[in-house]
Amino acid sequence: MPTATSRLPPRRHSSAVGMVAGAKVKGKGRLRAEEEEGQGMDRISGLPDAILGDIVSLLPAKDGARTQVLSSRWRCIWLSAPLNLDLRFHPIPFGAVTHILSSHPGPGRRFSTPVGHYCYNLSAANLDDCLLSPALNNLQELSFGYDVACDGNWGNPPPLPASVLRLSPWRWNWQDPPPLLTSALRFSRTLRIARFRVCRFPDEINVHLPLLQELGLSKVIISESSLQALLAGCPALQSLMLTDNNGYSSVHIASPTLRSMYVASGSRDIKLQRLIIEDAPCLERLHDRARHGEVMKILVISAPKLGTLGHLDDRLTTLQVGTAVFQGLRPVTMTAVVRSVKVIALKNTKLSLDVILNFMRCFPCLEELNIRTIFSGKKNVWGPKYRNLRHLKKLVLIGYEGCESHVNFVKFFVLKARVLESIRLEVPFTYIMSRWIGGQRKLLQFEKRASRSAQLDIELVRGYQTEALLEA
Repeated sequence: MPTATSRLPPRRHSSAVGMVAGAKVKGKGRLRAEEEEGQGMDRISGLPDAILGDIVSLLPAKDGARTQVLSSRWRCIWLSAPLNLDLRFHPIPFGAVTHILSSHPGPGRRFSTPVGHYCYNLSAANLDDCLLSPALNNLQELSFGYDVACDGNWGNPPPLPASVLRLSPWRWNWQDPPPLLTSALRFSRTLRIARFRVCRFPDEINVHLPLLQELGLSKVIISESSLQALLAGCPALQSLMLTDNNGYSSVHIASPTLRSMYVASGSRDIKLQRLIIEDAPCLERLHDRARHGEVMKILVISAPKLGTLGHLDDRLTTLQVGTAVFQGLRPVTMTAVVRSVKVIALKNTKLSLDVILNFMRCFPCLEELNIRTIFSGKKNVWGPKYRNLRHLKKLVLIGYEGCESHVNFVKFFVLKARVLESIRLEVPFTYIMSRWIGGQRKLLQFEKRASRSAQLDIELVRGYQTEALLEA
């Protein structure tokens, strides 16, 4: 007789199990049917109008207008959403531009002038008419520029249309300035992002941009007084880019909100030579780029949160951060330190370990170091007197050739950086061979690295693109 433990369950229980299993099978089939039915459902159209409007306003104007033919539900969405007219990256014929502006009631989200707009018969007068359109009322983002000047030379660009910032055309006496016209506040009150390129600003600017967070000027002509007045009128500014401009030799920054700044000297008579950051309590990133043979002086008086310092050149830049003063990459005094900076990008033409280490001593909390080099430089021999690095986590060397100088330079960080996480070596294409790549790990003594978690990447540089070749 079968024992109690081995006794078979009653048949009715087996049937119940079968019924449950059958129910599960039917449930799966029903679920699959519901999923197939759900795939054909238009769930997006069920979203509120406000969300659909935000989605449509992110599309290029041509694609946004096409959503009207999807269904009756979508017919009014594009007209009720803020207009996105980006002609720089999504160019359309000028006839279509005027049709869109006349069809859309506004407000405006984004407007950008096209690259080489003369090819579209978009003259300065046409552009002025576009900017005056009610469809661009309450514009939030503006990217304006002539890009291709009439004579093919940006050095003498056309003036900035008064409609861009709704500036009144008259000149005023600073002792008794007349009130700013209501029309002058049309864009200025709502703009959050403004970028200007290849244009000439008027000599006197009196404009207030209370919401502007990002400002970019590239290849523009603007006087020093006008630039300072423009910056003073941006109380919420967080990002500032000044590149290749003309008309000012000095810039003074005193902003309680600025977080990021990028500057580059111009290429004409009156170009940027001195940058003074007097008071920037929120500034986190500062990048500069000087042209070959030019010297730019940078004085950072107060920027307690400055964490990223970029594109310093050993031949061009004079830098002072607090009490630390540098001529190129060489510190004038070794006693001053800057503890807030965690990331530095620099150019060391002839790669020198001594120069880099002396520079790093002034930034004792440095975690990421990016170096671009051109020539091999000295042999970079080092001995036991060199101390270990306690904070560096990432090293990037652009222009690595695998020569003795470069190998010794990188090997120091391999063997001395105790918390290093990543080494990336960007190699010119002409130096790459499979056997050469395979020997780099041995030459760098990577198996003896001080940080066992460190990773080595060797990347092949092809123009502006890099291709990962080795990840160890």
